[in-house]
Amino acid sequence: MTLPRRTVLRAGAASLGALACPRSGGAAPTVRFVGVDPARGHLLRAREQPLPPPSQRRRARVVVVGAGVAGLSAAWRLQRGGEHDLAVLELDDEVGGTARGGTLPRSRYPMGAHYLPVPQPGFTALETLLEDLGVLVGRDAAGRAEYDPTMICRAPVERYRLRGQWHAGLYPDAGETADERATLERFQARLRALDRIGRDGRRLFALPLQHSSDELRALDGETMAQWLARETLQGWRLQWLCDYGCRDDYGCTASQASAFAGLHHFVARGLEHERDRMLLTWPQGNAALCEALLQRLSLGERLSLGTVVVAIDPDRGELLALQARDGEAPRVIAWQAEHILWAAPRFVLPHVLPPGRDPLPAGARTYTPWLVANVEVDVAPTGIGAPLSWDNVAIEGEHLGYVVANHLEPLSQRNRGGAVLTYYEPRPADDAAALARGREALLSASAEALAEHVIAQLAAMHPSLPPHIRAIDLCRWGHAMVRPVPGAMFGPAAAQASAPVGRVRPCAADCSALPLFEQAFANGVAAAEAVLARGDANVATMLPT
Repeated sequence: MTLPRRTVLRAGAASLGALACPRSGGAAPTVRFVGVDPARGHLLRAREQPLPPPSQRRRARVVVVGAGVAGLSAAWRLQRGGEHDLAVLELDDEVGGTARGGTLPRSRYPMGAHYLPVPQPGFTALETLLEDLGVLVGRDAAGRAEYDPTMICRAPVERYRLRGQWHAGLYPDAGETADERATLERFQARLRALDRIGRDGRRLFALPLQHSSDELRALDGETMAQWLARETLQGWRLQWLCDYGCRDDYGCTASQASAFAGLHHFVARGLEHERDRMLLTWPQGNAALCEALLQRLSLGERLSLGTVVVAIDPDRGELLALQARDGEAPRVIAWQAEHILWAAPRFVLPHVLPPGRDPLPAGARTYTPWLVANVEVDVAPTGIGAPLSWDNVAIEGEHLGYVVANHLEPLSQRNRGGAVLTYYEPRPADDAAALARGREALLSASAEALAEHVIAQLAAMHPSLPPHIRAIDLCRWGHAMVRPVPGAMFGPAAAQASAPVGRVRPCAADCSALPLFEQAFANGVAAAEAVLARGDANVATMLPT
């Protein structure tokens, strides 16, 4: 569809007199929905109706359900361990899950996860994956990993907008008082004290999550906001920083995320204020890793896209899958497997298991809906103060700002002008009912209404930008991120979420209530190693110990 020109002009009307050379012709931007079609998941309702007899019966020793990061990682570890009798079933027509990417004429772009910090020393499995994919290219004389420099996010990395002016970094230090600076320094000192090995020999906050020390897991019983209050770390600047970190990583506010999750954001990947921030990123975000991983796996016909698993007999290892590719008549395929790795979202599993078989109580996992919009502009935004960066955040905004998808393009391509801006907006809420209402509002909104909303948010940061918008690709994630609310990470539900059910082993990131690439990867690897160990008790783990 094409957005009416009046919409674009209305969003930027306050500053039309200041526009610099809007594109010739004044064509209105095109708008479209991209990514997973929410209706595709509703094919599960077919289970409530009699299914036709299977048109095909297939076997595999291991069936992986879901081709997101966890599912692809599980397949990678299985193949590395010598297991090639496997199949991967994926609901969507593309792999990647929330790490998918898309394309606009100006650049590729992410629909979700868009970067990966280089792994901490000792995360052997992830380093091995990155080496297999050509991201980790060697080691220095001290044995430290070296990465392809074209994949490392270059400066300027971050800037924030406060009271109409852009400043370098993320912490809103412009105009801070001596007391506010002292509060930040006390917080940083507290983080340094938490960046250590616990009494049980494990880091207090580690990736993957299950390798964190037991010492401070009680922090999962309170919110990050409560921890800040208890530590007398008050003041809007620090509270904004912590709130932003929770919204960015988890889609939760600091008053919703557990204190363990909030502190994990700052500590587990290394203290950001005490190290060079080495981030790996690509125009299409973490879709680059998924695409490279898929190519390395060479699954061929063992990858079945557009396939919805509608029923599982966990004791017999039988699956019924409805294949519903676009343009084709749906058909049912029956699968037989010794092992089923459930790498699809955890909340879907009870809908395909027999009644009463799921050990996870209903509602034990909640999810934040997100809106992600990729906006192609023919003139890159600027602003007063710090220059355009990879990550650009408005302190006063309820969204997370935008990243520049083409930030890493070679200098030889800079003369093309313009940019693709990836706008991120989580929609957190305090309870399941409010989340459901927000999810319904997001999924029922028209493309035009969502595009108008995105234009208005960008115009608040860049008043002269709207007439330069060429296209808007809108991605709606109804269940984008599992919420690490108090108790979700280490409470009773944590063990129940990943507990095997017969031959079914759940292994998506939401089993751990930590929606990070590293966690999804580790869960997939751990599930694959459990399968490998059934055939060879001497299988060595690649995960941290």
